[in-house]
Amino acid sequence: MNLIVLLIAAWLPLLPVLFILLRSGSFGKGSLGMLLRLFFLGVAAAVPAFLMEAGALIVVTILLRLFPDVEGGGGLLLLSVILRYMVVAAVIEEAWKHFVLRVSTWKQMTMETAADGIAAAGVVSAGFAAVMYGFWQAGAVLTADMEMLQRAMPEFLTAGPVVAFLFALLYIFSHFGFAGLMGALYGIAKGSEQKSHAGRAGFMLFVSWILPVLAHGTCAALTAYGIASGHVLWVVLGLGAQTILALIIAAALSSASDADSMDTAAEDQAPVDFADSEEFADFAEAEGGSLPGGPAEGIPMQDGYDGYGQDDSVQNGGPAETSAQDEYDGGAGQADAAAEDMSAAADASAETGSVQDAPYGGTSYEKEETTTPELLFGEDISSENV
Repeated sequence: MNLIVLLIAAWLPLLPVLFILLRSGSFGKGSLGMLLRLFFLGVAAAVPAFLMEAGALIVVTILLRLFPDVEGGGGLLLLSVILRYMVVAAVIEEAWKHFVLRVSTWKQMTMETAADGIAAAGVVSAGFAAVMYGFWQAGAVLTADMEMLQRAMPEFLTAGPVVAFLFALLYIFSHFGFAGLMGALYGIAKGSEQKSHAGRAGFMLFVSWILPVLAHGTCAALTAYGIASGHVLWVVLGLGAQTILALIIAAALSSASDADSMDTAAEDQAPVDFADSEEFADFAEAEGGSLPGGPAEGIPMQDGYDGYGQDDSVQNGGPAETSAQDEYDGGAGQADAAAEDMSAAADASAETGSVQDAPYGGTSYEKEETTTPELLFGEDISSENV
């Protein structure tokens, strides 16, 4: 298939992947700057990773040629796939991505959730995979006349046009899935480090590398074995597993982004004072001037303070132009004055010891001073007779 078509198919997923990662908002205020930094670090890491992987594949090819008796057999094919994809490709590629992720974010970026780790690792992987695929396609073209180097090239470069196109289309997306698994575990390790749990952070840091290696190696080995042996089922299983993993990671990152957006919107929404709202105005108009929240809540002011020395105009409803707020202010002031008068009357009664007529219908009783025991129904109940 045309090299240009394959490159376009391979790099096409870059746009939706980068959009999902940037939309996650996991990079803080400088999201675009941090995203570009991680992306180009991933691009740079692809160069030494490709050189190391190509050299290791050549070594594996030479070693396998030392066993001519079993060459072409099923056992040699399986061994070749395991060495080339699980031992060489997966270990080297995931090691470089993990190295870049740790160097660029372990001390420079705060991660509160696993989604932050997914976003960071996904950006590194996008740049890494885009360049890595281009290198492999260029290597296949440049070594077309070199039988040994052609044998060292990955099987997807020599697959049929349909499989080659599907593999190109899923190459970056599959690396995004492996990186998402790495990033989720890396985010947990980073969170443990931020909480000063050094032992757990170190363990999760190792797990965040080894599990993506196993996932990457298994999926790639299934696909390569299916291509080399002609069994379509293994190809479908390998490509399908990569696709499902990538979709799960994308869904998890998108859900985390939506949850963060809802939380931010709830925090930014300013509280509305009920007294300033339209509902309050409609309520006051419907109640005919009453003020909920006053001393007599829900009761019109002309009735709520009746009997407390209010002005007759207030008790009888007042002029039509009297506002509800004026009635509330006047009633509250008169109630305060009444309370002061009652307190003063009580103090005066306590000083004089006489009965005082309290204002507003109340009664203040004097304290009687007695020197002899009181009689209850004519009977002395003093201590001597009890």
